[in-house]
Amino acid sequence: MPDAVPRLSRTSVLAISFGAMVLLAGLLRQTGDAIGGMLDLTLNGTQARALLAQLTPWQRDVHAHATLIYDGLYPLAYGAFFAGLAIRLGGAPAGWVALTMLAGMVADYAENIVQLLALSGRADLLEAKTVLTPLKFALTGTAIIATLVLAVRAGARALGR
Repeated sequence: MPDAVPRLSRTSVLAISFGAMVLLAGLLRQTGDAIGGMLDLTLNGTQARALLAQLTPWQRDVHAHATLIYDGLYPLAYGAFFAGLAIRLGGAPAGWVALTMLAGMVADYAENIVQLLALSGRADLLEAKTVLTPLKFALTGTAIIATLVLAVRAGARALGR
């Protein structure tokens, strides 16, 4: 018999993914403050190269580790939370919201790969950020807003009873 509540939308999964999302966001911000910025917030190759040129080898190493560890887990955390919440709130659009978030996560991981290649000096594919970074923000932002709309609707239905 299938579960009545999909795993991603269980309270425990939502709580853990929310906590992980907040913790990882804080760690990424703290790392960016400590080294003078993070490539994730640059929107194109020119901006990314300018930031990269300012980083010492030690700062690049710290950035690479933060990208691998913190930003490797961060899309899983925010993706699980917002997709799980959308599924929990239900309705026909929940599946589309989850798929939109998944697409945003894929864009985030592709951006991370580009940044890791640049940080390690292996390849300069930073021009891809011109597409990947805005795409990541657009897809994840759309999914987050749609999840919030579902939450408001669910709240209004609950209050109307």
